[in-house]
Amino acid sequence: MEEGKYIYSIIKEAQDRKFGSIGINDREVSLVHFKDISAVVSSTPIINFDRLDKKELTRNVAIHQKTNEEVMKDCDVVPMAFGIIAPNVDEVSRILEKAYLQFKTALKKVAGKVEFAVQVFWDEKKMLENLTNENIEIKKLKEKAQSPVKGITAKLKLGKLLFETLEEKCREYLKDIENSLKECCLDSKEGKLLKTNSQSTISLEPVMIGNISFLVEKKAEPEFDKKMQELGQKYGENLRFKYVGPMPPYSFVNINLKLGNFEVINEARKLLGLGEKVTFAEIKNAYYALSHQYHPDKYGCESKTGKEMKKIAQAYSILENYCQSCDEFTGKIEGRKYSFREEDVKNSLIIK
Repeated sequence: MEEGKYIYSIIKEAQDRKFGSIGINDREVSLVHFKDISAVVSSTPIINFDRLDKKELTRNVAIHQKTNEEVMKDCDVVPMAFGIIAPNVDEVSRILEKAYLQFKTALKKVAGKVEFAVQVFWDEKKMLENLTNENIEIKKLKEKAQSPVKGITAKLKLGKLLFETLEEKCREYLKDIENSLKECCLDSKEGKLLKTNSQSTISLEPVMIGNISFLVEKKAEPEFDKKMQELGQKYGENLRFKYVGPMPPYSFVNINLKLGNFEVINEARKLLGLGEKVTFAEIKNAYYALSHQYHPDKYGCESKTGKEMKKIAQAYSILENYCQSCDEFTGKIEGRKYSFREEDVKNSLIIK
């Protein structure tokens, strides 16, 4: 069977290195270099993982993650999605070259950081019982629901009120959990909720109400663990927590290999409202001006302006890395104007 190179992750490394036979199919994991970054790879038959049975697929996904966790012990890791196979080493090099700027930006973002995934569960039946005992309006509707005359209307109102109260309680819990962990994390993202196997209206199994990933500095791991222990004590039997980590920051890097470097840089330049030739000082000034306008301290992180601020910060990081890349080729020149024309952008990243 034809073999290719399975790509696990990208790291900042320019020297040859081997990690042992820890890859998929027990293959040796090594590096493919481009400039100062490397792809973590192993040889593998070129297959469509979607055609594997569930057991085999799950096993390979676990190996993918464990390989990245092993590499993460010594290096900052930008993890790739599961199942990426390049036909040969030359193609791996081409991917590194094509997406060099994206990888450098992502590596800068995750330097010294790891991800923890926190899952939150509750006993839905027990929670409903607690709400019934605590909420006077629910109590009254439950009594009316027994009436042969007003029972149907009361049941409809009761069902709606129970649903709304549960939703409100869920939001209250999750907001408190995020606020408690905010002090020791840099960012957070909500993930998909895993559904229970129960087909009943009220689940008899623990129900996942939250699945949140947190970006944490490695030095803050003990504090994060302490906060989790405090949350467990605070909520006692009402909530059950499961948290996984440290692991590579899968939820906080998004490499789009379909976009070339020029498209990425050009989009960032336009977002900051810059021309095709600017100094780094002009880039900084544009960033600071927009930061002042959209800073989340004014409007809150969850507002549209807060989200816009994240885009602005990402754009600045991309342009900063581009300028640093240009300086690597020609040396740093005080007050130089960096060209953002398509031809110059491509040449500055292709020529060694």
